[in-house]
Amino acid sequence: MPIYISLFEPKKKAQVNGAVPLVIALEAPNKRAAESIATGKLYEAYPEGGDNFFNPKTVEDQTGHPRPAVGQFDEKFAADNVFDGSAWTPKEPEPEVPAGPIDLMAQPANVRIAAVVMYGDAEIDNSQLSLVVDLLNDEKTPDDTGMRAVIDGLVSVPAVGAMYPASVYKLVSALFQNTTAMPTKEATTAFAQAWVDKPDDRENLTQNSTSTSTSTSTDNTGGAADYNTLSMHTALSIMGVNPAEAKAADVKNAKEIIANRDNAWRAWDKTLRVIVGILNVETDVRHGIISDGLKNLKLISGDAERLHFVKSRLAGHPACAELADYGKDDEKPVEVANLGGGRFSIEGLIGSGEQQHAETGPAQSAASNQGEKTEVAQQQVTDAAAAQAKQQLDQMGYGVYANAPAEKSPQLQQAEENADRAEVLAQQLKADDFQQRAAQVEQVIAEQSAEDGDNLGIWNRVYKTDAKFTKAFSNNGGGTSINGTYMVMQATKVFGPQGINWGVEIIEERFDNGAPIMRSVKQQDGSFIQEIIPNGAGGYLCEVNHTVKIRLWYKHSGQTGEVIAYGCTPYVYKSKNGTFSDGEAPKKSLTDATKKALSQLGFSADVFLGLYDDLTYRQENDAEFALKNASEKAEGVTRMREELDEHLAKVAETLKGAVTANEATKVHGSVAREIEAHRKAADGKGDKEFAQYLAGRLRRLTALKDERIAALTEEKAS
Repeated sequence: MPIYISLFEPKKKAQVNGAVPLVIALEAPNKRAAESIATGKLYEAYPEGGDNFFNPKTVEDQTGHPRPAVGQFDEKFAADNVFDGSAWTPKEPEPEVPAGPIDLMAQPANVRIAAVVMYGDAEIDNSQLSLVVDLLNDEKTPDDTGMRAVIDGLVSVPAVGAMYPASVYKLVSALFQNTTAMPTKEATTAFAQAWVDKPDDRENLTQNSTSTSTSTSTDNTGGAADYNTLSMHTALSIMGVNPAEAKAADVKNAKEIIANRDNAWRAWDKTLRVIVGILNVETDVRHGIISDGLKNLKLISGDAERLHFVKSRLAGHPACAELADYGKDDEKPVEVANLGGGRFSIEGLIGSGEQQHAETGPAQSAASNQGEKTEVAQQQVTDAAAAQAKQQLDQMGYGVYANAPAEKSPQLQQAEENADRAEVLAQQLKADDFQQRAAQVEQVIAEQSAEDGDNLGIWNRVYKTDAKFTKAFSNNGGGTSINGTYMVMQATKVFGPQGINWGVEIIEERFDNGAPIMRSVKQQDGSFIQEIIPNGAGGYLCEVNHTVKIRLWYKHSGQTGEVIAYGCTPYVYKSKNGTFSDGEAPKKSLTDATKKALSQLGFSADVFLGLYDDLTYRQENDAEFALKNASEKAEGVTRMREELDEHLAKVAETLKGAVTANEATKVHGSVAREIEAHRKAADGKGDKEFAQYLAGRLRRLTALKDERIAALTEEKAS
């Protein structure tokens, strides 16, 4: 019997999930029979993934050509061989790519231009060249960065394709220097055409182009236009790139950092946003602050230390008037006094533990009774104070950060211990990480009184959130979004059915005007300005937000409570793709208001408390819910098996009471197909024990059918 080879290619959605082509060799009388057998084998081997593949491509095995093992699927055969539609041939080994820089002049014009746009005048290797080619060939991914528009605009000018890479780099540099935003394809084409048509007038061309974009270009060094620009500048600084000198490739990488919610970016972006006037701070100043702050890894996890660091650097800056006197009133110069015997006094803090309890004479008692002086003596030790204390210790000859000498004197050891205590004290006073916050929440709940426990009865039951019903978002500073239906389900578990024991009533619903909608208008000199759009009634068009006010009522302990909450959703707004109207804004506003109201009762409170921003808390929470979900799943499987057992018991009674052989056969055939489906599903999941159990029940039912048919045959014969 001939052998046929069938190829199953996965569909696109399955390829995204990691599916690979499958190949199987089978003995069959003809090609059509081989395809039918192969399809059956596919569903037998992959019962839940059979629909993820196209119909098989089958060819008869040929002498001298490769063939997989007969009767079993091979997942690597298609990767090692090539099928041209008529025969399988071994895949030729890929030629070794030479190491070293690539000669761009040997590449096509579009590849050469794209490489210069992405990497500037730097030399690139084969891996970077492959990224350039992938960008040119990837037409499905949207051009969010605008880089492809610039490349297409340059390629459309034939003279640019004939330039050397150095000349293309000069053109691209001049193009990017004129604006902070990525130019469109049309603007790039016009600029490049003027660049090649008038080589002697390029200086004037650059001056004319920059004259209309001075305000934009100075934004790079003078400040940020809005908070989105601030976030982009922060991401660039995290990468070590000055925003004023960023290239298109840098902007693309910065957008990936923002989309991935990088921890360092989130920390610095959050801190900068709370500074009043930060948008007016020069870009170079912000870049310098972030660059210096990244040298201290503790600032990434310490919110208070990071905020103090930024405020200290911006103290006295004209753009931040509120920080003009920051650090002058509450931080006096640190005085370090050598008390002898290895003990030091740092602003009245005794370096030795024994000294704190000694010498509590009348002078100290009198000082402690002088009102405000007591608070000054116990003021909070900041990072700046601790650092200044360490610096003065260094100047006194006790280098706490110097390399340890071969033999340390007792005084030096005591000085180091005192400095360490000061540092630990500062860290303890300033610590506010998420792990401590989570531990404090759980500790407060555990130590609460009986009365408090009753008051927090609902809160304690629902404040933890199952991570599978959440997802992260990046707009408006980012955060964690909770599935609204999940919160409704949790409320139903606690209160009962919605509409009976709890519900939502809409008190007020309105549409509020937002910011005016602007449009771009081209001027005579070719530049664009933004202007408002008249509405024809003496006003102008604005964005519209839908707002709803609700009353959430619930019954608890025989009483009815209520919570007032608001929800808001953009209804008419402008995006980068134009003006849009969201027809589902009322529904979204109602969901938003309901979630806000339930959160005030404690539902998913860990998200609103900010605990989900800590990776450790999420991991512990995931482990807890994984255990709960596994228990519920096990209960569901047990319940399903019990229901199946009851059903099979009823079928057995029906078989025993069948009055005709035809009735017994039909009843058995129906239940046999059902049992076989369950058995194959269990076998496919690796549940051999349940599969054997079902096979045994099927054999028992078959025996009952045969016994009943034999009994009916004997009765009929007699």
